[in-house]
Amino acid sequence: MQVPPLARSALDRDHAGRLGHAAVDRALDDPATRVVAIAGDRAPVRDGALVRLAPADLPRAARRVQPPVPMSWLGRTAPAPDGTPGGVVLSVLVAEPFDVEGAEWRSLREVGAELDDEDAGVLTQAVALGVWQRESAHSPVTGEPAGFEESGWVRRDAGGTAHFPRTDPAVIVAIHDPEDERILLGHNAAWPEGRYSLIAGFVDPGESLEAAVVREVHEETGLTVVEPRYLGSQPWPFPRSLMLGFECVAPDPEPIRPDGVEILDVRWCTREELRSGAIQLPGPTSIASWILRAWLEREPRPRP
Repeated sequence: MQVPPLARSALDRDHAGRLGHAAVDRALDDPATRVVAIAGDRAPVRDGALVRLAPADLPRAARRVQPPVPMSWLGRTAPAPDGTPGGVVLSVLVAEPFDVEGAEWRSLREVGAELDDEDAGVLTQAVALGVWQRESAHSPVTGEPAGFEESGWVRRDAGGTAHFPRTDPAVIVAIHDPEDERILLGHNAAWPEGRYSLIAGFVDPGESLEAAVVREVHEETGLTVVEPRYLGSQPWPFPRSLMLGFECVAPDPEPIRPDGVEILDVRWCTREELRSGAIQLPGPTSIASWILRAWLEREPRPRP
C-alpha cells in the first residue's frame, strides 16, 4: 500500500456538481444514484465491500439522526467504459443500524484497511462529514441555528455567515535512534495495558508541522529530536483529525521520560521485538501501523 489506508480514494468528489441548486434532489431522481447509510462511524459491509443502497431501498423505518441532517453529496463514481457518466453517491445519517440483507454494520476503524480504494474513500468522507454535521447545528459565532447549503457541505446562519467542516491537524512521529536500529513507542493513559504506538499530538495555533514534531516529542518523552521528515497523511475522523506522519532522529536516545499524564510509559523497541508480537501495536487502519510497517521493512543505517 503506497499511501496510508484512509488516504485512498477513487471517488470524484465533483465539487462543481454539488454546488448546483437542488443537486441532491436531482440525484435522487437518477436511477444510477446510490446511498451509503452511516450510523456513527459504522456502515453496512457485505462480502468485503461497502453496501450502497438505491434511494428507494432505504427503509422508511430507518430513524434519521436528530436534529435532522439532509442527505449529502459525496461525489461520483468513475464513468462507465461506454462513456456514461458515473453515478452520484450520497450519504445519509441514521440514528442506529437497520437490517441490510447479508450485511454487517462495521466501524471505519475495523474495515478501513480492508476496503478497496473507492469504498475506503467513500466511508472515510461520509464519517468525517457526518461528525461535523451532527455537531454543528448552531453557529459558533452567534449560537443561532444554522441550515445546510451546498448539498450538506456548508452551514449558514441567520446573519448570512457560512460555516465549513472543521479539520484539526495532528502530527504522528516515528522516532528512531541514530543507527535506525530502534524505534520509540509510547503507552497512552487511555489505552489498554500493553498497547504501544507512535508519539502524536495536535498542532498549536501559529505552529509549523516541524515545530510541532519537536515540541510534542519533547513534551511527551523528554527527548530532543532533529531532522523531521514528512512521510504522508491521512484523515482520522474520530472525530475530526488530519494525521500528518513524520519521522525524526533522537541524537541522544537516553534518558527517556514519559510525561506521566498522557503518556505513561515509553520504550525503545527493535525490529525483532515488534515482529515477535510481544507488543500490542495499532490496528491496520491507522497511519501509525502504515509507518511502522515501512520502518520494519527497511534495513538499519550502516554504522560509520
